[in-house]
Amino acid sequence: MLLQAPNLSALTLMALLMGLCLPAWAQTDDQSDVLQSAEAAPKPPPAPFEGDIWTRQQLLGDPFGARSALADHGVTFNLRWSQFYQDVTSGGIDQNGEYGGTVDYIVNVDGHKLGLWEGLYLNMHATSRYGDDVLNDAGGLTLPNAGNTYPLPGDYHGTDVTGYTATQLFAGGRYVVTGGKLNALDLATGLFPKSVDFVNEYWNVNSAVTATPWFRFVNLSMWGGGGWTTDLATGLPETGFIALDTTNRTTSNRISNAFDDGVGGLAFHRFIYEIDDKVGYVMLLAGGSTKKYGSLDEHDWLVVPGEGLEDTKEKRPYDAGAYVFQEFWQAQGNPKRNAHVLFGGTVADDNPSFSNWNVFGRVTARGLFDSRPGDRMGFAGWASGISKDLRNTVDKLGIDLNKQIWGLETFYNVEITPWVHLGGDFQLIQSAYKDADLAVVPGVRLVVEF
Repeated sequence: MLLQAPNLSALTLMALLMGLCLPAWAQTDDQSDVLQSAEAAPKPPPAPFEGDIWTRQQLLGDPFGARSALADHGVTFNLRWSQFYQDVTSGGIDQNGEYGGTVDYIVNVDGHKLGLWEGLYLNMHATSRYGDDVLNDAGGLTLPNAGNTYPLPGDYHGTDVTGYTATQLFAGGRYVVTGGKLNALDLATGLFPKSVDFVNEYWNVNSAVTATPWFRFVNLSMWGGGGWTTDLATGLPETGFIALDTTNRTTSNRISNAFDDGVGGLAFHRFIYEIDDKVGYVMLLAGGSTKKYGSLDEHDWLVVPGEGLEDTKEKRPYDAGAYVFQEFWQAQGNPKRNAHVLFGGTVADDNPSFSNWNVFGRVTARGLFDSRPGDRMGFAGWASGISKDLRNTVDKLGIDLNKQIWGLETFYNVEITPWVHLGGDFQLIQSAYKDADLAVVPGVRLVVEF
């Protein structure tokens, strides 16, 4: 199906939702001590679909009891509508503003509740996309909006299943085995559960993870599978390996030809520790592919200058990276309100990867203010290198990529209710093109959970 943009303009819809105000209640002076004591006592968390329109997690709640009935049998369904407006106000390749959006359909199944066996979990993630993005306007190789990348970036409009997986937990979750069609952003979120959120936090992929060197063999959607151990105290994946198909499968569900062109792989290990009861870790990663590529081979994430032209220098890509994470603040009694730092880097081959190194660092706070426990904010900086092979190859075509790629990003995300978030984002992006000035890229994002 082809999803059309809503008739109501993005800015009008955002203004209407910003106009919603949360009700507030004040304690009266004549309340009894018993009532005060009851209110001070810890309260059990509400059921996932309970609450009025201001407090429940999804806009629709539990219509006719259908959601809770399905959940009792292990099936949950979430529908998320994300709208984006982003504008290259100066610099970049072209000054242009674009509105676009996605609708995500996510189904999770608990196999044990469904009557199968304990530890089995199934997941399906489909996405519809409409509108446009400013990927090429900002500089092409800079990925300014991860959330509007799926199912495919550019002018792609349509609906595709980008992931469905089966996961089996053993020993109470200590050991995990998973496989299926993998959505790369979902995979990254799963590997970095405490620090990566592409829905309500950083827009630019480079602000979230050291992404670009891995894009030679890590696709938007691909067949794959693997396993890891989990640190049960923190819920963090500890040591593991994931095998990846080398072909993008966003628009295809055919499995018979999976891995025909080669196998990519990613191995990792975390050294987990605590400082003052706050979690930290050092994470090491290494990966590569048996498939040979040229530096001008097509990408599904972005368009590389000179892409598609014949390149006789085909080699196997490899990557090695490291991350350091440290939580440095946590609200008493509410671990969801916290602040952390995350920084890291990746080095890669000089051919066929278009980016041979990437570094980033960021500070993120969730619920920093007592009065705004659901708000989020952050600041990030990043830089990427362009491989010498790519520079020299496209230079023969008259394309000059001699500028250093870097970017800065800051965001603030407002929780209007638990089911609607409005976020502002501001980026400065320098692309590699010689004639491209520093791009100034503000943006607004509205996310509604149905």
